[in-house]
Amino acid sequence: MKTKLRKLLAFITAILMTFSLAGCSTGDTNTSRSGTNTNTKNNTTDSESLRGTTIRVFTHMGQRVLGEEKKDDQGNTYRDESTAILKHLAERFTKETGINVELNVVTNEEELRPYFQVQDDYVDVYTCPNWSLEEWKAYAEPYCTLEEGIELYGEYAKAMPNVDGYIYSIMPGRAYNQAVVYNEEVIKAAGYNEIPATLEKFNEMCEKIKAMGIIPIVLHRVENWPLATVQDFAIYVSGNPTVFAECLKTENPFSDTSPFGKTIKMYTEWKAKGFFEPEVFPDFGAAMDSVAYGRAAMMLFGSWVVPQIQGRVPKGKDPSIIKFAPAPDFGAGRYVLAAPADNWAISKFSKNKEAARMFIEYIANDSQFIADSGFIANKKGVKPIVPELYAIIDEMVEKGECKVILQPPNDENALNNQKVLEEAGLYADYKYVGLLFDALDITKPDDWSEYYKQAETLNQLYARYKNELGVEWKD
Repeated sequence: MKTKLRKLLAFITAILMTFSLAGCSTGDTNTSRSGTNTNTKNNTTDSESLRGTTIRVFTHMGQRVLGEEKKDDQGNTYRDESTAILKHLAERFTKETGINVELNVVTNEEELRPYFQVQDDYVDVYTCPNWSLEEWKAYAEPYCTLEEGIELYGEYAKAMPNVDGYIYSIMPGRAYNQAVVYNEEVIKAAGYNEIPATLEKFNEMCEKIKAMGIIPIVLHRVENWPLATVQDFAIYVSGNPTVFAECLKTENPFSDTSPFGKTIKMYTEWKAKGFFEPEVFPDFGAAMDSVAYGRAAMMLFGSWVVPQIQGRVPKGKDPSIIKFAPAPDFGAGRYVLAAPADNWAISKFSKNKEAARMFIEYIANDSQFIADSGFIANKKGVKPIVPELYAIIDEMVEKGECKVILQPPNDENALNNQKVLEEAGLYADYKYVGLLFDALDITKPDDWSEYYKQAETLNQLYARYKNELGVEWKD
């Protein structure tokens, strides 16, 4: 059974893309191409003893393996291999250490879950981030203690996936997360030189862009995961970094009178106003193309999407027309979220854990790779390189026009909130947002009756399972 499953899944991922790379390394953490200093606390690996080992790396960041999607002069899509930065890093790692790296592209967690459910050792390293904390603990090897993580990564370590004092997925970068990724040419055509500072002015800009026949905001609603940005935008709406966990403080977290429910309502109002794409894009690549080509104005996403869209800008256009700026002030101040970035985990069932750890540490020590990925190297002793895409936000923060707010840690309140949502059947696939967002009938945008019914249903489910679990907010 296990062998058949492995062969089937390996065949599927091979269709997507598999690279085998071969080669040895040492280094120090003060340079951008620093080699494999793997001296995390209480861990030292002898690379020579691992020469010839092969590790299998599964990543959802396909453009870093295959290269960015671009258009040729005839408008045909191709992969620019010069931008396949993970492939190039793996080649360097192999050359320096003698440890072979096989890169596999997967689209989501569902392609990995069958391996883990049967405790298959086929996966060594993986990046897919959308696991529950329960699944991180079940499927990932503890990477280090939370205390060790804080020593190496500062307060950002507290926001990495951690349970019972252990970090299960190390995040070597940091980033400004969930802001406005926009095409400067489009907003200038609408009469704006920058993203407006208030919600009222932001909505006015979207109306003008819509009147131009251009999509104001690309959501890519073919899946639920883009709605996860609501969770971070709720921080901006409330000015409170623990707003999501604080659902525990109320019996009606999904009503528009509660901070989290208010944010979902705001997104749904944008839907009612026609600010999102009228027809669902078939895939995320097509959605990004729409911003790159000026058929849409913006996306509300993290910094990771900026270099991808810049790489899709038509030939002859300056990629820097794609910019990154803070979201408007929704009433509580103008904020930008600072968060750890880029999940890397070792499979609990891997037989090559030492080699896997060496590979992840090699990444953590390479500030240029991290910068090229759209993040800032954050490991102690590694000199960071700040990507140009952060220029607007850095300047606004320096002037006091925008405040940095740190992503909250996964503490007991966060865990309990997640447990309530899981028990209520709302956590998987972000149903706690999706069910509400989809309740509004776009053919009747002024009729909110079904939305409010759905909000009440979600509130009742939340209250019921919060009571059954016996959990409350703890100061």
